[in-house]
Amino acid sequence: MGVLQRFERRLEGLVEGAFARVFGGVVQPVEVAAALQREAADKKAIVGAGRVLVPNSYVVELGPVDHERLGEYDEPLRAELASMVKEHAEEQGWSFVGKVGVVFEKVDTLDTGVFRVRSAVLADAQPADPGTTGTGRPRLVLPAGSGTPERTVLLTKPVTVIGRGAEADLRLHDTGVSRAHLELHLEGDDVRLADLRSTNGTLVNGRKVSGALLADGDRIEVGATPMVFKREA
Repeated sequence: MGVLQRFERRLEGLVEGAFARVFGGVVQPVEVAAALQREAADKKAIVGAGRVLVPNSYVVELGPVDHERLGEYDEPLRAELASMVKEHAEEQGWSFVGKVGVVFEKVDTLDTGVFRVRSAVLADAQPADPGTTGTGRPRLVLPAGSGTPERTVLLTKPVTVIGRGAEADLRLHDTGVSRAHLELHLEGDDVRLADLRSTNGTLVNGRKVSGALLADGDRIEVGATPMVFKREA
C-alpha cells in the first residue's frame, strides 16, 4: 500500500464520514497530499555527502469557502498531512532540518476548489548552549502573523532568492513584494543582501538599500513583510 493510500485509510478512520462531508465537491485532502509530495520533490536539494534535504514547513493556500469548510477538522487533518509528508520522505531517503508542519492559509482571491502550496526549510528552535561563543548559522526570522507561527529560515544555499514568485527560494505571500525581490549571498562568513531592482525596494534598519552586508540583528523589510537577520549562536 502506497503513502497516499495509507493516508486515505487513516483519514477515513479519523472522523467517520466527516471529511467526506467537509470536502464534498471542493478541495479533496488526497489532492492536497499529492501536491505536498510534488512540492517536496520540486524543492529537494543535495546538501553534501549525498544527503537530500527537503522543506519541512508547508503552507496550503485555500479560498474562503474551502478554508471555512475545514472548520474543526483543521488540526487533525494537518497532522495527518504532516505524517504523510514524513512517510513519503522516508521512503525516498530524504531528510529535514526540523519538525514537519502543515498550515492552512485563507487567500481571498482563490476560487473554491483551487489551492496552492508553498514551502520553506525551517529549523526547530534550539536552546542556546551557554558554553558556545562566536557566530552561528545565518538565518532569517519572520515574526508570527495572520494565524501563522514565527518562522526561522536557515540560509544554506550560496544564493537565496526571496520574492512572491513560485521560483523564489523563500516565497512571500505579499502583494508589495516583487516576484524576485532580493537575493542573499553567502560569502564565506558573511551574508550580503542584493535588491533585484524590486518595485517597492528593500529596507535594512529603516533605510532603503540596493545592497548591504548584513550584521546580526539587522531588520529587513520587503513590502509589508519584516524579517530579522540572525547569526549569533
